[in-house]
Amino acid sequence: MLNQSASRPLSWAAALALAALAFAAPASAQGVNLKDKLDSKKEIAKDAAARAADERVLSDAIRDFYSKREYKPLWFDGDSPAPRTKALLAALAGAGDHGLNPATYGMPRLGEKVAKASTAKAREDAEIELTLAYIGYAGDIIAGTVSNPRRVGGTFRDAKRPESKKLLDDMAGAQDPAKFLANIQPDARRYKALVKALADYRELDKKGGWTRVDAGPTLKIGMRHPRVAQAKKRLLVTGELAKMEGEAELFDGNLLIAVKKFQARHGMAEDGNIGAATVAEMNVSIKDRIDQIVINLERRRWLASYLGDRYIYVNIADHDLKIVEKDKTVYTSRVVVGRPYHETPVFSGMLSYIEFNPYWNVPYSIATTELLPVIRKVPGYLQSNDYLLLTRQGDNSSAIDPGSVNWAQYGPGNFPFQIRQKPGPRNALGTTLFMFPNQHNVFIHDTPIRSIFNLEDRYFSHGCVRVENPWRLALFLLQGNDGQPWSDKRIRDLIETRDQTRVNLKNPIPVHITYLTSWAEPDGTIHFRKDAYKRDNTLKVAMNKVATSVAGAR
Repeated sequence: MLNQSASRPLSWAAALALAALAFAAPASAQGVNLKDKLDSKKEIAKDAAARAADERVLSDAIRDFYSKREYKPLWFDGDSPAPRTKALLAALAGAGDHGLNPATYGMPRLGEKVAKASTAKAREDAEIELTLAYIGYAGDIIAGTVSNPRRVGGTFRDAKRPESKKLLDDMAGAQDPAKFLANIQPDARRYKALVKALADYRELDKKGGWTRVDAGPTLKIGMRHPRVAQAKKRLLVTGELAKMEGEAELFDGNLLIAVKKFQARHGMAEDGNIGAATVAEMNVSIKDRIDQIVINLERRRWLASYLGDRYIYVNIADHDLKIVEKDKTVYTSRVVVGRPYHETPVFSGMLSYIEFNPYWNVPYSIATTELLPVIRKVPGYLQSNDYLLLTRQGDNSSAIDPGSVNWAQYGPGNFPFQIRQKPGPRNALGTTLFMFPNQHNVFIHDTPIRSIFNLEDRYFSHGCVRVENPWRLALFLLQGNDGQPWSDKRIRDLIETRDQTRVNLKNPIPVHITYLTSWAEPDGTIHFRKDAYKRDNTLKVAMNKVATSVAGAR
């Protein structure tokens, strides 16, 4: 089972034991009797050996919360449910709107239990179940259901799950519980847009979704074929084609525009032709698209607590970089990311400086598995490509003549050198490096190979992010940085010196590298991308595992 954080619901047996302790006596008498039992911890100690540390933390948070309010129920006013209970049950019943399973939070059984809670014992049981359901739901909405994203693969960013005590205090103090619950979801336009997209696609599913387009030769404007009519019907469902008009089997101008819109939404070359790749995307089932939306809502929740007012955002699956300021995109660029066998990791960092004329310190794995075989076969390879061979890390004065080395005696297990490439036109990092120090040795940089930016799928690096126009990005980040104007000429003059030059950013900017295979624009346009790293299904399995394990425990 996936490791869960401190705010995941504790085992049901432990919860009910806690409920018995907390609500066994009338409120006026509970304080004294319960205090004695909690101080001794005898009752809870019976459970402690069988529970994980996260369950004990949650148990303690609940006990502390109720202790401070003298064990007054949160969800009941006397014999009746409190107003906040109605708001919570409505939110739990609507968990599916966020791609979550209401059964995970005890619904609809919990609602029925509250409605039938006519005795003190029934209200005691319902009270603790409501508390656990609320903590679980709020934590899942804020930070995601899979509370350890590192277990899913390729992700090195922890979900920032809220503290249970704070969640309970906030709910207790909420003047408008319904509004409070509505506002705990990530405060991002694109999250809300994706929630709406999920609702829209589920509605399409209820209406039957879309029919498949038969495989066949590429269809182009001016052609007549029964498959053209199939494509029109398909695009009519998702809105790229506004209406059916003219000859059904004629590939006309309206269909050309519609196909280009579809291709743009799916990250494809917008040639307007209906080839095999376009047909394949058209034929992805609506249920698979709904799953894709649900999976990416989870990724949005993981990321939400990291976003600030200004940040750099790289979506690996879309091969693009954006700078966002106050939730608006102010800069975009195409990028190249890691090959499927050299995946770019998902993590966050802080871009603190830009380096012009960088040295490339070749990673050990690349030096020994990729360069070493070439060095053995091609005499003078290092010199002709501006590489230094160092006997001390980062010390150019320790460079030795590669021709003096017996390369046959070295391999991946005993390679004692550092290979370092000098600044210049051959440098693998290009002219410009954007540094946000991190454990993965991944950064944003220039590249001497420009042609790859015109490709549809740009998975070519060893994991770093290559940006299409590095000077343009540098100028954007450096404006107002040191009181002197930055221009292409100023950068060009720096580059021509071939001297390594570091420019610290006056205002460092967060960098968030993520992997989204579906998202929605604020205007409602929904996008889908290929799952090149095969991460979607792994996350789907993890989400289902959490949902079924928690729901089953109840």
